[in-house]
Amino acid sequence: MTLSALPLDDAWRQRLDLAGRDAPDLYESLDSVRDTPHAAAIRATLDGLGASGVFCVQGVPTVVIASLERYERERVVALHAALWNQGLASLLVVLTEDIVRVFSLSRTPYSNPGDEFERRCLVETLTVSADALALKGIVYGVESGRFWEEHAKFFNPRERVDSVLLENLTRSHALLVGAGLDPDAAQALLIQTMFIAYLEDREIVGPDYFEAASGRRAKNLVGLLRTGEVARLEALFSALRIDFNGDLFVAPCSFEPDESPPIIGPPHLHVLSRFRDGHEEMGAGQMHFWGYDFKHIPIELISAVYDRFLGEREAERRERGAYYTPMFLADTVVTQVWDALPDSVREKGEFLDPACGSGIFLVRSFQRLCEHWRQTRTSTTIRWTSLLSMLSRVRGFDLNPGAVRVAVFSLYIALLEQVDPPDIRQLIKKGNVLPEVWGKTLVCRDFFAVDATAAKVDVVIGNPPWTSRRGPSRSSITWCAERKLPMPLQEDAWAFTWKAMLHLRSDGYVAFLLPAMGFLHNHSDVSVAARSRLIATARVRRVVNFADLRFQLFDGAVRAAALIIFGPAPAGQPAYRFDYWAPKADLNLKVKRLITLSSADKSFITSKSAKADPLIFKRRLWMSEPEGKLFNYLSGFTRLDQLVAIFGDVARGTAHGRGWVLGDGFKQAVAKHIGKPSYHTVRSDYVGVLPHIKIEDLPRLAIAKPDLDGSPKWQTRTVHRRGFEAAYTGDRVLIPRGVQVGRGRLRAAYCVEDCTFSSIIQGLTVPAGEERRGKLLTALLNSRVLMWFAFHETASLGSDRPEIQKSELVRLPFPGPGEMPEPLRAQRAADGLVETIDRALNIPGFALDADPDAIFTEIDKLAYDYFCLSPEEIALIEDAARFILPAIQPHQGSFPAIWRGSTRKDRIAYAQVMTDALAAWFGGDHPVGARLEAHNDDLAVLKLKLDPAGRPTPYAESSNAEVRDLLIKIFKNVHQPLPGNFQLMPDFRVFDGNSLYLVKPMQLRFWLRSAALSDADAIALDLQDFAGLKKKQEGMA
Repeated sequence: MTLSALPLDDAWRQRLDLAGRDAPDLYESLDSVRDTPHAAAIRATLDGLGASGVFCVQGVPTVVIASLERYERERVVALHAALWNQGLASLLVVLTEDIVRVFSLSRTPYSNPGDEFERRCLVETLTVSADALALKGIVYGVESGRFWEEHAKFFNPRERVDSVLLENLTRSHALLVGAGLDPDAAQALLIQTMFIAYLEDREIVGPDYFEAASGRRAKNLVGLLRTGEVARLEALFSALRIDFNGDLFVAPCSFEPDESPPIIGPPHLHVLSRFRDGHEEMGAGQMHFWGYDFKHIPIELISAVYDRFLGEREAERRERGAYYTPMFLADTVVTQVWDALPDSVREKGEFLDPACGSGIFLVRSFQRLCEHWRQTRTSTTIRWTSLLSMLSRVRGFDLNPGAVRVAVFSLYIALLEQVDPPDIRQLIKKGNVLPEVWGKTLVCRDFFAVDATAAKVDVVIGNPPWTSRRGPSRSSITWCAERKLPMPLQEDAWAFTWKAMLHLRSDGYVAFLLPAMGFLHNHSDVSVAARSRLIATARVRRVVNFADLRFQLFDGAVRAAALIIFGPAPAGQPAYRFDYWAPKADLNLKVKRLITLSSADKSFITSKSAKADPLIFKRRLWMSEPEGKLFNYLSGFTRLDQLVAIFGDVARGTAHGRGWVLGDGFKQAVAKHIGKPSYHTVRSDYVGVLPHIKIEDLPRLAIAKPDLDGSPKWQTRTVHRRGFEAAYTGDRVLIPRGVQVGRGRLRAAYCVEDCTFSSIIQGLTVPAGEERRGKLLTALLNSRVLMWFAFHETASLGSDRPEIQKSELVRLPFPGPGEMPEPLRAQRAADGLVETIDRALNIPGFALDADPDAIFTEIDKLAYDYFCLSPEEIALIEDAARFILPAIQPHQGSFPAIWRGSTRKDRIAYAQVMTDALAAWFGGDHPVGARLEAHNDDLAVLKLKLDPAGRPTPYAESSNAEVRDLLIKIFKNVHQPLPGNFQLMPDFRVFDGNSLYLVKPMQLRFWLRSAALSDADAIALDLQDFAGLKKKQEGMA
């Protein structure tokens, strides 16, 4: 049912603050839809569904707008259901007269819902007269993600089409297996059923087709299945085999012409009829579900079938290291590499996914090839021969035959989506419409058995398996060993990376999703060597580090991912630089549709610095320019490793202890393995004899004797490893390896009482006569200063697992007071820090439960004095501890404080730091005034003005101006086009005479004091560049 909505007129554009917003943000006509990632879906929404407009965020359809003469529930329900099936947009905005109705597209549609539709799906109703500001806030709230948070109950991911369809597929698969089919046969039968459903929903095959196959007993697939007669289904398959392709419809449950197909019966047909009927949520048993429509469901979603079926065999998925790539992440990968390709590759280039799985990367690549064809021709209709040619340019390998079958199915549908149904029906008359791709361009084969010289391509793309430490028998290990290529931790992704380069033509690209820890952050010698080799032998183009999105991207996988785009290195490659982007988790991830790629998170790294500094990728995750200066200051001091040796090095004779030695506690023996010849155990003289302290019972700051009273001993003296036994007695510092990042500090406790601890705790022995120094170190380890430094200096903290290893711990700065720029200030602070630990040793529990904040606030103050930090440097550390650290790698459903909107108090503090920093840059003679000229809930315009008369102007906020109106005026004055989504440009600055305007999101992240220092640095650099350019121009004159 086509809605035939009205065009979006100027009045509605003004009311929704969409004036001046055109493609690629707002699409209203088919002519404007060009070279955008979701072009087909946008055209279908505007033309096929009759919407007035589609508003996109970063190219992803997010809001569908329908302007109607009057509200007709039946038509709106139908549009809502179609868009829900499409699975892209999250919001439907219906405009009628002076009323705006906003519907969630994440709510499952029901058939014949009545007023239940509005109760379940209507987020809010607004009127033009009473809700003018709220109307303008819809688009801004969508761009910032605020809208999803404020109305979270309407955007439950479990009600989206992908969740419902995949739940039904999983349930159907289980029922088919329960009725006697083996899992592979059940998977094949469901794939075949979905393909027939697609043909039916797109009206490629109609009632006549089903009547012929069923002996005129059924006019559709559901009716044929309900007959319960297997012969009718086999007759349908025979017709489809002739008309479409031989290997897809060999027989129900089978793709192999040389094998006997499994036997199916009426129970299996009953399951299929329930699935195909689509009006039942099979897991919940709800019968009034509107139903999914394969005419609208994007084929990218179908690739999720592979993940769900692998999910039935979780051990196999873990063994292969294969995880389904979410549609929005695959889109990000394809878009990033596509934007880098020259026209010659877009026109004729070939694409390869060496571990193609369900084919999502190949499908999206094929769709982009088709869109490029349309963009460069005058016709939107692609000739069949051209489509087949483009299809032959996408290729894939995979070890799993079931996965390759899903990829075949996905590409067939992607092919048919490019052709109108009447044209397909004409092709059917010729027979064998679908080309052979199984065994031709999609092959069930080990990538490491493929001859690279015979499979040269222009783009290698995908998400290769992340599998390590699985033994020496894998072909990837053999392949790397024969070529003497590094494969740190036997990580398969490294092998895929090296081999992918051999498949590239001279100007080709590889775009791989890879484990961030192994490729970017691990600083072991072998990992650093492999990374340096890749940077030297390839030309890295872009790295997108998704570490902060660790818990948001893959269901079931908790390793952080990174997209690395690279190609062959030119002969004699000199030093070069490449893009380094580190997107942060934000509110837009709540709807799982897009990843925010903000300019604030984009920088570049040189190949020289990447090879010289193993931790540069980690530091650049969050470190700003002002923080870089502070880090360099602290890095210049004596490090702990100049005093402390690691126990393993001492035991091997490669280091001398000198009394300061750091080692792990004992590793407990696993009871079920004790007694096995291959399992090592040993008897300890301490474990099981001394009191044992658990990690959860470890006090903060110090362990007094009463803290151990009543502590039980470990239950046995038999352990797997004894650990560093010298740390069970005497003076030492106990430091947990795990870090509670949200607390904003490490943990350390000074201990003089005998006790044992497990390997999750590290013990540092303090030699006789050095007790005062040990207590100073304990206090500093509990301060925010060393937590801040550790956050930027360690590999996994903030990028992978929240822990600090021994080799990382000893890189922390630990100077004496005499090294400080103000030795007396540092000495007084050291005395106070040591006194704090002494008090903790003498008072059980040290009353931390009563007022821990006051104690640690005092420790922080003393630590700031010890390191002689300035107020600006303290602000950097405090902001990190209070806001940044609790926000890193948030779990799904969380809401870190840094995501909330800024308050007036926050903005006043920001403006004060900003103006002070700029005044210092100008020498103090010309104060800078700050005024918030306009703001709404999501965006603000801050005006900075230099006062030549030297009169300071207090900070103020205007409540009169509209954000969009002010921006239009500013950009008109400077003769620049008005940009679109300012959420993607949080550091946007524009000069107008003596004034500088900053356009900033209202989220707290961008109004911290540390953000003000970073912004002031950037402004100063702009002014320096401008001054240099002006001087050069004057010299030329």
